[in-house]
Amino acid sequence: MNHTERMTFLKKINVVLLLVILTLSLFAPGTLLAEQGSEVVATVNGVAITRDQFYTLLENQYGFFALQELVQDEIIRQRAEQLGVTLDEEEFGELLDMVIAQLGGMQGLYMFLMQNNVSEEAFIAQLKWNMLIGQLARAEVEVEEGAVEAFFQENRSSYDQPETVEVSHILVDTEEEANEVLELLKDGGDLITLAEEYSLDPGTAQQGGYLGHIQRGLTVEEFEEMAFALPVGEYGITESQYGWHVIIVHAKNEAKEAVFADLAEEVERDYRGSKALDLESYLYLLEQESDIQVQWEPKEYAN
Repeated sequence: MNHTERMTFLKKINVVLLLVILTLSLFAPGTLLAEQGSEVVATVNGVAITRDQFYTLLENQYGFFALQELVQDEIIRQRAEQLGVTLDEEEFGELLDMVIAQLGGMQGLYMFLMQNNVSEEAFIAQLKWNMLIGQLARAEVEVEEGAVEAFFQENRSSYDQPETVEVSHILVDTEEEANEVLELLKDGGDLITLAEEYSLDPGTAQQGGYLGHIQRGLTVEEFEEMAFALPVGEYGITESQYGWHVIIVHAKNEAKEAVFADLAEEVERDYRGSKALDLESYLYLLEQESDIQVQWEPKEYAN
C-alpha cells in the first residue's frame, strides 16, 4: 500500500461553512455583538440592513452545519488528546507534496484554490484535519499478535522493491526539436531551464521535466524501453503517441525483495489503515459515544 492509498481522508472544503464558523464565533460571551446588532451593513434605496439581520440569516441558513462542524472539531480534539495522537508533520509534508503534484504543481494548486474560492491556509487546515482523523482511526485498530506479519505475507508484492529508473524528460512536437534540445543538453545546457522553455508536458515542465522513479508497465512502451536502456547520466530521444521525448536517466534501482523486519513499522501502519473505519463512519462512531447537548435554536428572521 503506497502513500496515495493511505491518504484517503480528504474532507471536501466548504469555504461558506468556514466563514460561517468565523462569524458565529463572534457570538461568544464578552464580545461587543450586542452593541453592534444595529450596525448597518448595507442599504437598499435608503432602507438599512443591519448586522443583526445579517448574522440571523447566516445562522438560519448555515447554523446547523456550522455547529455540526464545531462539535466534530471538538470531538476530534478530545479524542486526539485521549489517545495521545498528534499530526505527523513529516507524513503531512509527503501528503501535501503528493496533492500538489496531482494538481499539476504550485500553479495547478493556485488555480484549484482560485476556482474553488478557498485560501491556501484554509486548504492546508482542512487537509491536516482529515489526516489527523485518519491517524486517529488507525490508532483505534486493535492489533493481534502475528496479524501484521501475516498481512505482510499476504501483500508482499506491495513491499517488494521493483526495478525502477529515476528519469526526467522534455516533451516536444518534432524529431527536429528533440535533436535541437538534445544538442543543447550535451553542450552543457541547463535541464531545468530547457524544460521550462521547450517542454509541452504541463505536469513536469515547471519541475525541470522531473518524473521521479518509474517502474515497468507504468509509462508508454516506447518511453519505457528508452528509459530503462539508457545508462545513468546519458540522454536519449524517442517518439511516443504524445510526441518526442528527450530523456535523461539520473539513477537506477535493481529489484529487491522486502524484509519484514526492515518494514515492520510501515506494515503495521498499513495494516491499521486497512482495518480502520472510513472518515464518515469513524466520526459517526465518535458522535454516538459522546455526550452532546445542543442548546442552539435558530433565530427568527423576517425580511
